[in-house]
Order: sequence, then structure tokens, then C-alpha cells
Amino acid sequence: MRLPALTLRLRLGAISYGLLVFLWLSPEDNHVWPVAVLGAGLALMVGGLAVISRFGGRVIPRRWLLLSGALAGLVVGAGGAVAAAGLMLVKTALHSHIYPDYPLPLILAMLERAPAWGLAGLLVGGALALLWGARQPHTEQAVL
Repeated sequence: MRLPALTLRLRLGAISYGLLVFLWLSPEDNHVWPVAVLGAGLALMVGGLAVISRFGGRVIPRRWLLLSGALAGLVVGAGGAVAAAGLMLVKTALHSHIYPDYPLPLILAMLERAPAWGLAGLLVGGALALLWGARQPHTEQAVL
């Protein structure tokens, strides 16, 4: 599998995501699901850009596909919970009301979900790697 190179389109996507997070920070909102989605997306974007900027254009051997996909999913899954908690903390600090948008027990509860999200990311990353590997043509000849 060949990883894509870092292109202008990916960079503009990262800038667009940053603008989306900036717009989310402005209004008064204390719902958990938008920040959970934004945190998971932030972890996916940062992890994806880090891998592409470091290994972009290189070929990953087929034997490393499952391991690398599962590990990437683990990091992105656990990082999503941490990023969501960080976004909650930033929004609470920026608004600084008497009653915070996200109280400390809610932020800690989001951090408690990091192991479960990491396990879910591990499974999803492994499954996507298996699906990707199944779609790629085999180069070896079968020996009967």
C-alpha cells in the first residue's frame, strides 16, 4: 500500500477543520456529542497528517498493514477522548462563567473513556486495514 503524499488539498482541509473548531468555540453550547465528534475528528486529522507528513509517498508492505492500521486506530481512538476533553477545557476557560459549560466531572468522564475509545479505534483500524488489504491485488503466485 502506498501512502499518499502531503498535498495542498490536505493542508486546506486541516485549515478548514481549524475554522470549524473556532466557530464551535464561540456560541454558548454545553452538549457533549458535538465536542466528542470534534475531538475524534481532531485526533484523526492530527494523526493522519503526522503519518502522511512523515511517511507520505512510501510503500507499506502488506505484512505490516494490519499492525499499522490497528496501532493507528488505537492512537486515534484514545486521542479522540483526550482531544475532546481538551476542547471542553479550552471552551470552559474561554467562556469562564459562574456555571461552566463543561464542569470538571464531565471533562474527567470524557478522559475516562479514552481506553474504551482506544479499543474501539484498534478494532476499527484493524478492520479497515483488512478491508484495504483485501481490495489490493495480490502480487504473489499461489503455489498448489
